[in-house]
Amino acid sequence: MLEYVFFQEAPRKHFQEFLTEQGLAWTLEPGVLETLVVVDEAGLDDELAERVESMYDELFAVEEALRVEHAAPPLHPHYSSGLTIKLPDERSVSIQLPPELVDRILTVITAEELAVLVEVIARTVADAGGARPGAT
Repeated sequence: MLEYVFFQEAPRKHFQEFLTEQGLAWTLEPGVLETLVVVDEAGLDDELAERVESMYDELFAVEEALRVEHAAPPLHPHYSSGLTIKLPDERSVSIQLPPELVDRILTVITAEELAVLVEVIARTVADAGGARPGAT
């Protein structure tokens, strides 16, 4: 099985259509921040594998351009990695993190685990309400 990661829907759908046109079987594995397109290697010769890789490279470049184009301006010029957190009251809040920090964290835990961690922290803070340290 080969896995191709996408963060944007439009390039991913284009890739899926391309794979189908080539007669390749594929499945989706949605994640928190990304979706994997998993391709069955059966029937994938060297020439077709090259075309698939070439198409993926083109679409990933498009995806990167879309991500940069639609990215919210960072809260701080050095912070450009973001996460969206769903609060207990159903509001969504975007936070900016230093990309170096996110990179370091993702060497130890998965994106899904990071999302769970952040949501637990957000829920705990929200549940604490107006409580202040030392208050009884």
